[in-house]
Amino acid sequence: MIPLGRVAILGTGQIGTMVGMALRAAPDHAVAGVAVWDRDPAAMEACLRRAGSDRLLKGPEEALDSDLIILATPVAQIVGLVRELGPRLAPGQLLVDTGSSKLEVVRAMQRSVPEKAGAVGGHPLCGSSEPGPWSADPALLKGATFVLCPVRADPLALGTARRLVETLGSIALELDAGEHDRLLARSSHLPHLVAAALAEMSGDVPTRALFSSGLRGAVRLARSDPAMVASFVRANLEEVRAASRELSWQLDRLLMAADAGEEQLVAELERARLRARQVGVN
Repeated sequence: MIPLGRVAILGTGQIGTMVGMALRAAPDHAVAGVAVWDRDPAAMEACLRRAGSDRLLKGPEEALDSDLIILATPVAQIVGLVRELGPRLAPGQLLVDTGSSKLEVVRAMQRSVPEKAGAVGGHPLCGSSEPGPWSADPALLKGATFVLCPVRADPLALGTARRLVETLGSIALELDAGEHDRLLARSSHLPHLVAAALAEMSGDVPTRALFSSGLRGAVRLARSDPAMVASFVRANLEEVRAASRELSWQLDRLLMAADAGEEQLVAELERARLRARQVGVN
């Protein structure tokens, strides 16, 4: 595999740190060093201690000395960094991000990154609800889907992005940015808001003894980093609103089935159980 060269990762939360750890552990000299920067000095130091990097940057502009720049901050910050660094990219450099919303990022890349340089929107579908560099587990990248959203017709940039994904042990899936956001609104973004709403509703339950295992499982996503969730929901708000309307319709349909009788409700719940198995819930 062709080496990726010098890598800079901006953002040392869970995803940025696990990507750095995976790249540094990759065989065959896949990278020529991993440098990192974060607004939070403690997060940078934690990433360094966890072997997610071998060098700390003083500011995001120092990433411009790298061959591959990976933006692993909340989506709003990714867009800001694309606008700041994109116009300064040189031929042969590649800019990739890891944000959970893609359309806004890809549009920023189209406007800011010159055609002489490369840019690809990215989203690794892995991680846990615990934020921060100390929760980073590079094993989660193994076999995980890593969505790649082309910014323009650039086979070289997409090929390098695929090499990055392969080096991480993930599986590349090419998607249009708008289609990615439509699907992720339903499979990820709305579930985060539903978990938060259920967590708020649990405040009406007077004792923990009445918290069911179902509730505990349903509110797990509410433990995620609020800044991260707020950033990708706002960036994809139109699709999240549409998904919310679909959810409301589905709940109304189930309640109407309950009104119609137990047999019809059982049939609807059985269909949902089969869907859950397709999602991977046993």
